[in-house]
Amino acid sequence: MSWAPKHFYIALVVTLYLLFALGMRWILADAAADRDDFEQAWWLSFRQMTFARNSTFSALPDSVRRSAEALFAAPPAAAHETISGQYHGQWPVAYTGQTTAYWNGTLPEGYLRPANSSNVALEMSLDADPAVRGSASLVSGTAQLRNGVGTYLTTLDLQGLYWGDNGTAMLFGVPEISAQTAMDVVRAMPSRHAFEQAQAAYSQTLDGQLLSYKLPEEVKDSCSYQMYLRFGAAPGEQYRAQMIMFAPNCDVLLAAPSTQPVAGVTDAVFRQKGTRYFRTALALVLVQVVLLLQQSRRTKTHAGLSMISHYMLLGQVVIDGFGFHLHLIGSMSSGLINMVLGFVTAVAYLFSMSFNIRYLMGVWRVHRPDSIEALVSQGRDGILKLYLRFYAVMAVGLYIIYEFSNTREMSSQYLLAAILAAIYSYWLPQIYLNVQRGVNRHLRVDYIIGITATRLFVPAYFLACPDNAAFIRPSPLIWYLVAYNLAQAAVLVLQRLLGGRFFIPPPLRPAEHDYCAVPPPPADEESRIDAEQDASDPAHTCSICLMPVVAAPLAEPAAAHAVTPCLHVYHGECLASWMEIKLECPVCRTPLPPT
Repeated sequence: MSWAPKHFYIALVVTLYLLFALGMRWILADAAADRDDFEQAWWLSFRQMTFARNSTFSALPDSVRRSAEALFAAPPAAAHETISGQYHGQWPVAYTGQTTAYWNGTLPEGYLRPANSSNVALEMSLDADPAVRGSASLVSGTAQLRNGVGTYLTTLDLQGLYWGDNGTAMLFGVPEISAQTAMDVVRAMPSRHAFEQAQAAYSQTLDGQLLSYKLPEEVKDSCSYQMYLRFGAAPGEQYRAQMIMFAPNCDVLLAAPSTQPVAGVTDAVFRQKGTRYFRTALALVLVQVVLLLQQSRRTKTHAGLSMISHYMLLGQVVIDGFGFHLHLIGSMSSGLINMVLGFVTAVAYLFSMSFNIRYLMGVWRVHRPDSIEALVSQGRDGILKLYLRFYAVMAVGLYIIYEFSNTREMSSQYLLAAILAAIYSYWLPQIYLNVQRGVNRHLRVDYIIGITATRLFVPAYFLACPDNAAFIRPSPLIWYLVAYNLAQAAVLVLQRLLGGRFFIPPPLRPAEHDYCAVPPPPADEESRIDAEQDASDPAHTCSICLMPVVAAPLAEPAAAHAVTPCLHVYHGECLASWMEIKLECPVCRTPLPPT
């Protein structure tokens, strides 16, 4: 009887599988029938549309409609063969108060619009077919809107037409393209002629392709935008366009006049900018690595490492971490060359970060041996926690930089400047350590100058160059950051030339240890009595060479002996040689101040 339950369960599983398969086949067949019915109904409605019955342009508020008509009625400008490229701009938002598309001024759930009179930044990427004289070419693309504090609002998928004869374009933007979008584009056309041309163009394009689009009920409804543009003459491979952008279902109006037009460049120029930037950034990162290797070779010994601040190196590791993540994201820009160059630059930042971490661990082991031993004792868990903290800082910093880099609000600009100032304070710990030690002989001058210049390139390029590849608007606060970082480098160079405490008034400087002080009496009573009875008999033994030390002025000059802060006595030459290797007392391991 043991076989019966097993065969019963097998039969049950097979039965359930067959029922599921038949059910899915029925569901898919029913869905396909629904799609076929929708396609037939859609094409019937689409072909029967007329400008007089179905146009939504006439329902726009009077001020919006007149502005759009003026753009299309203006004399023909110097038209472009294609408008493919990257665009950006920022303008204040206006509510017309003349639309009743939403109930009593309250948006439905899921709708998001900028506040009235706030600034909105637009970043747009367009891909258009070459214009054919006498007809319209199809345009597609994406647009991203951000409000005045840099917060993300929405990403729009764009569909529309461009007329090369007079340099005008009409685009319709929705959060997600559906089969209804093409019909909305045609209905939003500003004239009967444009309506019929759009209808003909989409009839050819969508023939046999309609089923690849989602059904209207499958996409989430939100604010949709109608964009009317007129392109004017622009130098070189650049674009300048006046624009009226309006969301009928959210009552949001953006107007780009001729004095503040939508600015853009061709895809070729955009790729060239990215290529030049990535090549320059890659070369500068390699320069940083070379400078770091030269500096690390200069401070191989314990004494040399003890003169380097581990917090200074940690600050540079954080900058390399930001550089890696930002360039990895930037490598996703259009164009295979940019993608490869951006990825290589990101990997170069990763190598720079790894070299800095290796140097940092050596310095940290000298300054904080207990913490290194504790980290090693924790094994993988300790290292994992360290990495999690590091990447948490990276994530927070990247979010703040991303959110506040595209805004003109001064409060946000000051916050961004404060974050950059904190990141670019990496020289301050080294300046403080030099004050403590009283010297700065171990940092190479070319390392100080080279690292300062190369690490300032990225923020200066994006926040000072008005024509940067990312369309980030310049901020005057960048010059304060540049001056602040250069001032730190200047202090380090002067510390090397004039001493680590040159800028501290003499009464405030910490006392320096005198290694030529009179040696203390021997610790044991017998040696002390012998030394008092015979002044020529040495009372101390050098623990380095194990030879007796005769203190000056008994038999040798003052430089012949040296007394440490912990009151151990050595030959002056022996201790000097020892301190070139290790700044610790050979007897008790007390840290020694440099001479």
